[in-house]
Amino acid sequence: MKAELFLAVRCEELPARFVTLAVEQLAQGLQGLLKGLDHGAVRTWATPRRIAVAVADVAPARPVVEQLVLGPAAAAAFRDGQPTPAAVGFARGKGVAVEDLVVVDGPKGPVIAARTQQGGERTADVVAAGLSELVLGLRFPMSMRWQAGAARWARPIHEVIALYGGQRIEAEVAGIPTGTTTVGHRLSPAPFAVDSAEAWVEGLRRHHVEPDRAARRARIQADLQRAAAEAGAVVQVDEALLDEVTDLVEWPVPVLCTFDRELLDLPPRLLVESMRVHQRVFPLWQQDAPQRLDHRFLAVSNHPLGRQPDTAATIAGGNAKVIGARFHDARFFYAEDRRKRLEEHDAALARMQWIRGGGTMQDKARRVSRLARLLASDLGADREVAERAGRLCKADLATQMVGEFPELQGHVGRLLARLDGEAESTALAIEEHYLPRSASDGLPTTPAGRALALADRLDTLAGCFATGIRLKGSSDPLGLRRAAVGLLQLVLDAGLRRPLGALFDEALRGLGDEVQTKGSAGEARDELVEFTLTRLRALLRERHDTEVVDAVLDSGGSRDPVALEARVRALSELARSADFGPLKTTFKRVMGLTREHASAAYEPADLAHPAEQELHRALEAVVPRARKEAEALRYDRSLAALAELKAPVDALFDQVMVMAEDPAVRATRLGLLRAIAEEFRRVADFSLLSAE
Repeated sequence: MKAELFLAVRCEELPARFVTLAVEQLAQGLQGLLKGLDHGAVRTWATPRRIAVAVADVAPARPVVEQLVLGPAAAAAFRDGQPTPAAVGFARGKGVAVEDLVVVDGPKGPVIAARTQQGGERTADVVAAGLSELVLGLRFPMSMRWQAGAARWARPIHEVIALYGGQRIEAEVAGIPTGTTTVGHRLSPAPFAVDSAEAWVEGLRRHHVEPDRAARRARIQADLQRAAAEAGAVVQVDEALLDEVTDLVEWPVPVLCTFDRELLDLPPRLLVESMRVHQRVFPLWQQDAPQRLDHRFLAVSNHPLGRQPDTAATIAGGNAKVIGARFHDARFFYAEDRRKRLEEHDAALARMQWIRGGGTMQDKARRVSRLARLLASDLGADREVAERAGRLCKADLATQMVGEFPELQGHVGRLLARLDGEAESTALAIEEHYLPRSASDGLPTTPAGRALALADRLDTLAGCFATGIRLKGSSDPLGLRRAAVGLLQLVLDAGLRRPLGALFDEALRGLGDEVQTKGSAGEARDELVEFTLTRLRALLRERHDTEVVDAVLDSGGSRDPVALEARVRALSELARSADFGPLKTTFKRVMGLTREHASAAYEPADLAHPAEQELHRALEAVVPRARKEAEALRYDRSLAALAELKAPVDALFDQVMVMAEDPAVRATRLGLLRAIAEEFRRVADFSLLSAE
């Protein structure tokens, strides 16, 4: 009879970023372990101290499958009625007695065969055999050993529960035998028995643990809104911070805390970033002026008694003390930084190395300034503004504020530039040149900000590749993948019609003598283009079918990201139409026939058959329109024009033999079809599309 399989692991507190990673791997690994076993839905639970998976309706054993395995020829297996070594060896290898071998008809005559059985393993035995490898096989960014054991895991494991149908599965993980009891919150440590997932969940809730991550997240969000309303304030819940806090607590309780009002004189973003990054607390905003920061904030406690006045006061006092100390430090750093002009901070960059062999941060800022000026016109930016902002864009890295709060780089530069009397457009570009910081981040809002952001990423990539830095595996300490994705986002958002090779050539030309280059600029450019196209392929595959993306990106031609995206979008739209199947079939055939024929040259006068002549006339009429539409990035219309060639191409295939015996006739026809294929390759290589 089918029954529930339940697995839970309790450990020391996992880092927040490990929690979801751990439970997802556990669920995937357990389903892999159950391969061949019929089962129902899979549910997961995760907190900082425990991960669990339940699989409903798991069959009690793998099904038994009988197989007839063929062996050597019967004549070689038996002589004079006695088994030969061939028969004995075959029987031994299949785990059967020689007497149980049978003779059957094989492909080339009678052969011996063995009837074998596979499957039948009990579910409990399967899990018991693979449990240790499953749990200890979870992969984390960092792991550790504990006590004298050889096992490595993210944090020390305290307890493992493994149940099938409510019965304990006997096994051992990292020297810990499986059990049937667990404990809840550290402040509610009484053990309780577990015989099912439901009993585990309900028992934990009685002992102040909410194991359901989604429920815990929703509770935190609702409690924050309620607590803010009760305080007469507004909370703007940061989704990333909410996710992190969800994985930091097991029993969330919001606590209202305060800091000195006088500290509100500090720049609001400084206060907000410090609260978010260093204390994982949620700032409050004034109800009557939602853009003005309040002197109160909400901390999410993991204390079951956090709502009791005495406990809440203690928690609030501790948070206020830590936050206040940080804010007072920030006030001091900000005051000290304001004693110098931004240009004076910039001078300190001459003593700050960028990367080995890449010069100083001041050298980098000068290169970015020059490149931003060159890009400014194409992006609608003022050249002087872009150049000035570029010279100052890294200056705040030498400030005490950014040294203490690295996440404020750019913003501190903007604040100090304003105080120095720099134009607002210059100050804003200094801050915006760090955007986007991630694939989901916002983009610069000003032309100068876009020019500076693009220049910075081009210089980073060009400088790193020129000095010989390459990525190995998943490691990317300098954020080169992120830089390439940011570059593409900026180019696509601005509609900048420049091939990647041209952009990288400009950046590579700007590398001064301070950059110790390895290899030629041409080699670096080619590698940079391929590296960035790989990122573009991944970005486009998130929104379009893989084969459509590959058909466009692998068709050759210009490496202009804006045009490539437009081509993918147009082909995706065409692929959703009812006419796409027949169209694809025709032009896949055209491209397939001409793949080995490199030349698109032919003499119209040599076209003797009416079907050839009609196709030539159609091609001459279509090409100017198709190219004109493509130049304007209207690839949907370009494809529509090229699609008019389907009927005359089909007629040609029906009426003539393309691969004619006469070499001259064959070459002419292949040249005509190759000319058509090359027009389609301006959009996509149809031969790479599936036949389905």
